[in-house]
Amino acid sequence: MSFVRVETRGPIASVTLDHPVGNRINFDMREELRDAFNMVARSEARVLIVRGEGADFCLGGDVRDWPGVPVASLRPRIEVFAKALDMLEQLPIPTVAAVQGTCMGGGFELALSCDMIVAARSARFAFTEARLGIMTLQGGMMQIAARVGRAKAAELVFLSDFVGAEQMAQWNVINRVVDDGRLDSEVTVFAQRLADGPPGAYAGTKTMLRKWARDGEKEAKAALYGVSMPLFETEDVQAALRNAAEAVNGGKPFPKATFSGN
Repeated sequence: MSFVRVETRGPIASVTLDHPVGNRINFDMREELRDAFNMVARSEARVLIVRGEGADFCLGGDVRDWPGVPVASLRPRIEVFAKALDMLEQLPIPTVAAVQGTCMGGGFELALSCDMIVAARSARFAFTEARLGIMTLQGGMMQIAARVGRAKAAELVFLSDFVGAEQMAQWNVINRVVDDGRLDSEVTVFAQRLADGPPGAYAGTKTMLRKWARDGEKEAKAALYGVSMPLFETEDVQAALRNAAEAVNGGKPFPKATFSGN
Protein backbone atom coordinates (compact mmCIF):
# COMPACT_ATOMS: atom_id res chain seq x y z
CA MET A 1 0.00 0.00 0.00
CA SER A 2 1.25 3.49 -0.87
CA PHE A 3 -0.84 5.67 1.45
CA VAL A 4 -1.90 3.39 4.32
CA ARG A 5 0.10 1.18 6.68
CA VAL A 6 -1.34 -1.81 8.51
CA GLU A 7 0.62 -3.11 11.50
CA THR A 8 -0.10 -5.58 14.26
CA ARG A 9 1.62 -5.77 17.63
CA GLY A 10 0.18 -8.62 19.63
CA PRO A 11 -3.58 -8.10 19.92
CA ILE A 12 -3.41 -4.45 18.78
CA ALA A 13 -3.76 -3.57 15.10
CA SER A 14 -2.98 -0.12 13.70
CA VAL A 15 -4.11 1.48 10.45
CA THR A 16 -2.05 4.58 9.75
CA LEU A 17 -2.75 7.20 7.08
CA ASP A 18 0.53 8.20 5.45
CA HIS A 19 0.07 10.73 2.65
CA PRO A 20 2.29 13.79 3.04
CA VAL A 21 1.30 16.52 3.67
CA GLY A 22 -1.90 16.30 5.71
CA ASN A 23 -2.98 12.72 4.91
CA ARG A 24 -5.51 13.91 2.35
CA ILE A 25 -7.75 11.03 1.25
CA ASN A 26 -7.17 10.58 -2.48
CA PHE A 27 -8.84 7.98 -4.66
CA ASP A 28 -6.13 5.38 -4.03
CA MET A 29 -6.22 5.88 -0.27
CA ARG A 30 -9.95 5.19 -0.28
CA GLU A 31 -9.32 1.75 -1.74
CA GLU A 32 -6.39 1.13 0.57
CA LEU A 33 -8.46 1.97 3.65
CA ARG A 34 -11.17 -0.41 2.51
CA ASP A 35 -8.56 -3.15 2.04
CA ALA A 36 -6.89 -2.31 5.36
CA PHE A 37 -10.09 -2.65 7.37
CA ASN A 38 -10.81 -5.91 5.56
CA MET A 39 -7.38 -7.17 6.62
CA VAL A 40 -8.10 -6.23 10.23
CA ALA A 41 -11.48 -7.99 10.05
CA ARG A 42 -9.74 -11.21 8.97
CA SER A 43 -7.00 -10.93 11.59
CA GLU A 44 -6.97 -11.98 15.24
CA ALA A 45 -6.62 -8.38 16.45
CA ARG A 46 -8.69 -7.50 19.51
CA VAL A 47 -8.53 -3.72 19.13
CA LEU A 48 -7.78 -1.29 16.29
CA ILE A 49 -6.10 2.11 16.45
CA VAL A 50 -6.58 4.47 13.49
CA ARG A 51 -3.78 7.03 13.24
CA GLY A 52 -2.46 9.74 10.94
CA GLU A 53 1.25 10.14 10.24
CA GLY A 54 2.76 13.59 10.68
CA ALA A 55 1.44 16.82 12.12
CA ASP A 56 -2.21 16.30 11.19
CA PHE A 57 -4.56 13.35 11.54
CA CYS A 58 -6.31 14.04 8.22
CA LEU A 59 -7.22 17.13 6.20
CA GLY A 60 -10.13 15.37 4.51
CA GLY A 61 -10.70 14.41 0.92
CA ASP A 62 -8.00 15.25 -1.62
CA VAL A 63 -9.85 17.89 -3.61
CA ARG A 64 -7.04 17.89 -6.16
CA ASP A 65 -8.63 14.72 -7.58
CA TRP A 66 -12.07 16.22 -8.09
CA PRO A 67 -12.12 19.20 -10.51
CA GLY A 68 -13.56 18.36 -13.91
CA VAL A 69 -14.44 14.75 -13.10
CA PRO A 70 -17.99 13.93 -14.31
CA VAL A 71 -20.35 13.08 -11.46
CA ALA A 72 -21.04 9.67 -13.02
CA SER A 73 -17.34 8.87 -12.60
CA LEU A 74 -16.79 10.77 -9.36
CA ARG A 75 -19.56 9.14 -7.34
CA PRO A 76 -18.31 5.52 -7.45
CA ARG A 77 -14.79 6.64 -6.60
CA ILE A 78 -16.01 8.62 -3.58
CA GLU A 79 -18.36 5.80 -2.54
CA VAL A 80 -15.36 3.56 -1.98
CA PHE A 81 -14.69 5.58 1.16
CA ALA A 82 -18.26 5.01 2.34
CA LYS A 83 -17.69 1.26 1.98
CA ALA A 84 -14.43 1.56 3.93
CA LEU A 85 -16.17 3.39 6.77
CA ASP A 86 -18.98 0.83 6.79
CA MET A 87 -16.36 -1.91 7.20
CA LEU A 88 -14.73 0.03 10.03
CA GLU A 89 -18.05 0.46 11.84
CA GLN A 90 -18.91 -3.23 11.40
CA LEU A 91 -15.70 -4.50 12.99
CA PRO A 92 -16.60 -6.53 16.11
CA ILE A 93 -13.58 -5.20 18.03
CA PRO A 94 -13.18 -1.82 19.76
CA THR A 95 -11.78 0.87 17.47
CA VAL A 96 -9.99 4.02 18.60
CA ALA A 97 -9.02 7.09 16.57
CA ALA A 98 -5.85 8.80 17.81
CA VAL A 99 -6.14 12.39 16.61
CA GLN A 100 -3.48 15.08 16.49
CA GLY A 101 -3.34 18.38 14.67
CA THR A 102 -6.18 19.06 12.26
CA CYS A 103 -9.02 16.60 11.70
CA MET A 104 -11.53 17.81 9.14
CA GLY A 105 -13.97 16.76 6.45
CA GLY A 106 -13.62 13.10 5.56
CA GLY A 107 -10.92 12.76 8.20
CA PHE A 108 -13.43 13.81 10.85
CA GLU A 109 -15.91 11.29 9.44
CA LEU A 110 -13.20 8.63 9.67
CA ALA A 111 -12.57 9.46 13.34
CA LEU A 112 -16.30 9.49 14.10
CA SER A 113 -16.65 6.05 12.51
CA CYS A 114 -14.43 4.67 15.28
CA ASP A 115 -16.00 3.67 18.59
CA MET A 116 -13.88 6.14 20.54
CA ILE A 117 -11.65 9.15 19.90
CA VAL A 118 -8.59 10.12 21.92
CA ALA A 119 -7.23 13.53 20.93
CA ALA A 120 -4.17 15.62 21.62
CA ARG A 121 -4.97 18.79 23.51
CA SER A 122 -4.10 21.02 20.54
CA ALA A 123 -6.17 19.00 18.04
CA ARG A 124 -8.95 20.80 16.20
CA PHE A 125 -11.94 19.49 14.31
CA ALA A 126 -14.20 20.81 11.54
CA PHE A 127 -16.49 19.94 8.68
CA THR A 128 -15.26 22.24 5.93
CA GLU A 129 -17.31 20.92 3.01
CA ALA A 130 -19.63 23.96 2.94
CA ARG A 131 -16.64 26.12 2.00
CA LEU A 132 -16.64 24.23 -1.30
CA GLY A 133 -20.40 24.38 -1.70
CA ILE A 134 -20.85 20.67 -0.98
CA MET A 135 -22.18 18.54 1.89
CA THR A 136 -20.52 16.05 4.22
CA LEU A 137 -20.20 13.14 1.83
CA GLN A 138 -20.06 10.17 4.21
CA GLY A 139 -22.84 11.10 6.61
CA GLY A 140 -20.80 13.31 8.90
CA MET A 141 -23.80 15.55 9.52
CA MET A 142 -25.66 12.60 11.05
CA GLN A 143 -22.62 11.33 12.91
CA ILE A 144 -22.07 14.64 14.65
CA ALA A 145 -25.81 15.23 15.23
CA ALA A 146 -25.99 11.94 17.14
CA ARG A 147 -23.47 13.38 19.60
CA VAL A 148 -24.22 17.09 19.84
CA GLY A 149 -27.83 17.37 18.68
CA ARG A 150 -29.39 18.68 15.49
CA ALA A 151 -29.05 22.43 16.14
CA LYS A 152 -25.35 22.38 17.06
CA ALA A 153 -24.63 19.94 14.23
CA ALA A 154 -26.27 22.30 11.75
CA GLU A 155 -24.12 25.16 13.02
CA LEU A 156 -20.91 23.15 12.74
CA VAL A 157 -21.70 21.88 9.25
CA PHE A 158 -23.10 25.16 7.89
CA LEU A 159 -20.36 27.46 9.22
CA SER A 160 -17.36 25.08 8.97
CA ASP A 161 -15.85 26.52 12.17
CA PHE A 162 -12.93 24.73 13.79
CA VAL A 163 -13.50 23.47 17.34
CA GLY A 164 -10.78 22.47 19.78
CA ALA A 165 -10.40 19.11 21.48
CA GLU A 166 -11.38 20.38 24.92
CA GLN A 167 -14.70 21.71 23.62
CA MET A 168 -15.34 18.53 21.64
CA ALA A 169 -14.81 16.53 24.82
CA GLN A 170 -17.35 18.70 26.66
CA TRP A 171 -19.82 18.05 23.82
CA ASN A 172 -19.26 14.28 24.14
CA VAL A 173 -17.75 14.02 20.65
CA ILE A 174 -14.40 12.70 21.83
CA ASN A 175 -13.62 10.48 24.79
CA ARG A 176 -10.30 11.70 26.13
CA VAL A 177 -7.99 14.69 25.75
CA VAL A 178 -4.30 14.11 26.49
CA ASP A 179 -1.17 16.24 26.39
CA ASP A 180 0.25 16.50 22.89
CA GLY A 181 3.49 14.67 23.66
CA ARG A 182 1.66 11.79 25.30
CA LEU A 183 -0.89 10.92 22.60
CA ASP A 184 0.84 7.77 21.32
CA SER A 185 1.68 6.41 24.77
CA GLU A 186 -1.75 7.15 26.22
CA VAL A 187 -3.54 5.57 23.24
CA THR A 188 -1.34 2.49 23.47
CA VAL A 189 -2.19 2.03 27.16
CA PHE A 190 -5.87 2.61 26.41
CA ALA A 191 -5.80 0.09 23.55
CA GLN A 192 -4.02 -2.52 25.65
CA ARG A 193 -6.67 -2.21 28.34
CA LEU A 194 -9.34 -2.82 25.69
CA ALA A 195 -7.38 -5.74 24.24
CA ASP A 196 -7.35 -7.38 27.68
CA GLY A 197 -11.13 -7.14 27.92
CA PRO A 198 -13.91 -9.55 26.89
CA PRO A 199 -14.10 -9.73 23.07
CA GLY A 200 -17.48 -11.46 23.08
CA ALA A 201 -19.06 -8.79 25.27
CA TYR A 202 -17.48 -6.05 23.15
CA ALA A 203 -18.83 -7.55 19.94
CA GLY A 204 -22.28 -8.00 21.48
CA THR A 205 -22.31 -4.45 22.78
CA LYS A 206 -21.41 -3.07 19.34
CA THR A 207 -24.17 -5.17 17.79
CA MET A 208 -26.69 -3.75 20.23
CA LEU A 209 -25.55 -0.16 19.71
CA ARG A 210 -25.96 -0.55 15.94
CA LYS A 211 -29.39 -2.13 16.46
CA TRP A 212 -30.44 0.73 18.75
CA ALA A 213 -29.21 3.39 16.32
CA ARG A 214 -30.92 1.71 13.36
CA ASP A 215 -34.19 0.43 14.86
CA GLY A 216 -34.69 2.31 18.12
CA GLU A 217 -34.71 1.32 21.78
CA LYS A 218 -37.78 -0.94 21.66
CA GLU A 219 -36.39 -3.18 18.92
CA ALA A 220 -32.95 -3.20 20.51
CA LYS A 221 -34.32 -4.33 23.86
CA ALA A 222 -36.32 -7.04 22.13
CA ALA A 223 -33.10 -8.37 20.60
CA LEU A 224 -31.02 -8.03 23.76
CA TYR A 225 -31.30 -11.56 25.18
CA GLY A 226 -30.67 -13.13 21.79
CA VAL A 227 -27.33 -11.35 21.71
CA SER A 228 -26.37 -11.45 25.39
CA MET A 229 -27.37 -14.91 26.64
CA PRO A 230 -25.04 -16.95 24.37
CA LEU A 231 -22.13 -15.31 26.20
CA PHE A 232 -22.98 -17.45 29.22
CA GLU A 233 -22.09 -20.55 27.19
CA THR A 234 -18.50 -19.45 26.57
CA GLU A 235 -15.52 -20.82 28.47
CA ASP A 236 -14.37 -17.30 29.33
CA VAL A 237 -17.60 -16.31 31.01
CA GLN A 238 -18.01 -19.59 32.89
CA ALA A 239 -14.49 -19.32 34.27
CA ALA A 240 -15.04 -15.70 35.26
CA LEU A 241 -18.32 -16.57 36.96
CA ARG A 242 -16.77 -19.44 38.92
CA ASN A 243 -13.90 -17.25 40.10
CA ALA A 244 -16.28 -14.43 41.02
CA ALA A 245 -18.55 -16.79 42.97
CA GLU A 246 -15.58 -18.18 44.90
CA ALA A 247 -14.43 -14.64 45.71
CA VAL A 248 -17.87 -13.65 46.99
CA ASN A 249 -18.04 -16.77 49.14
CA GLY A 250 -14.64 -15.91 50.55
CA GLY A 251 -15.54 -12.30 51.25
CA LYS A 252 -13.08 -11.06 48.63
CA PRO A 253 -13.48 -8.64 45.68
CA PHE A 254 -13.91 -9.99 42.17
CA PRO A 255 -10.58 -11.22 40.79
CA LYS A 256 -9.30 -9.86 37.47
CA ALA A 257 -10.63 -12.12 34.71
CA THR A 258 -8.61 -13.30 31.76
CA PHE A 259 -10.42 -13.43 28.40
CA SER A 260 -9.05 -15.67 25.68
CA GLY A 261 -11.95 -15.16 23.28
CA ASN A 262 -13.32 -18.66 23.86
